[in-house]
Amino acid sequence: MSPLISAHRGSCGVAGLPADERYDRAIGLGVDYVELDVRRTADGAFVNYHDGVTPSGRATSGLAYAALKAELGGELLTLAELLDVVAGRVGLHVDLKEPGDEGEIVRTLLAHKAAARFAVTTGEVESIRAVKELFPGVQAGLTLGTDMRDAHAWSTMTERLADLFPGPRLKRSHADFVAAHQQLARIRLLSYSKRKRLPVWVWTVDDTNEIDRFMADPRVTTLVTNRPDVALGFRGVRKV
Repeated sequence: MSPLISAHRGSCGVAGLPADERYDRAIGLGVDYVELDVRRTADGAFVNYHDGVTPSGRATSGLAYAALKAELGGELLTLAELLDVVAGRVGLHVDLKEPGDEGEIVRTLLAHKAAARFAVTTGEVESIRAVKELFPGVQAGLTLGTDMRDAHAWSTMTERLADLFPGPRLKRSHADFVAAHQQLARIRLLSYSKRKRLPVWVWTVDDTNEIDRFMADPRVTTLVTNRPDVALGFRGVRKV
């Protein structure tokens, strides 16, 4: 069976669209999940925004919703607005960007008809543990790896070793699956997770050859990509 496909940030293969149209188009492609990133604004609103800093250099968490919306415009949706766009048509891949709000976010998802099927991911061990303790039935994955191209060499090595040998972190978190950076998946984590019988989500894969490779790998449960149109094309070919 081919991996499921999660559209990273609701990507649909068309650049420059406002968020609501982008997510709507991604769902129309036939993806299995759309990915959203949840943060809380300074005045308590949950919003779908990936970066901790805005293009103007201001900390996202330090801004009230109105100020954030004024800068980001159509790129910013509240969690409630995005759930209305999704309207139960697709699974939700919910990436928790900040610790501390796990319970409130998951309760919001559980209360909304759009979130009949969802999974949460985060690199924070204690956040995953909190989700599993509060909501044992919710699928939660520990994110391993990060983009460290500009990091100090020692920091990079230390982080990579912790990610390549994640046993202690997985045990503490009680995670149901691993969400592995594609570099880690290529090196070790696919084999490791197969031995441990852990499902693996691989992120964020955009190169056409790499999409083809991971879509053909039976150890991959879900592929996270900005090119879901390409991934769906490979999946369609294999079904013929």
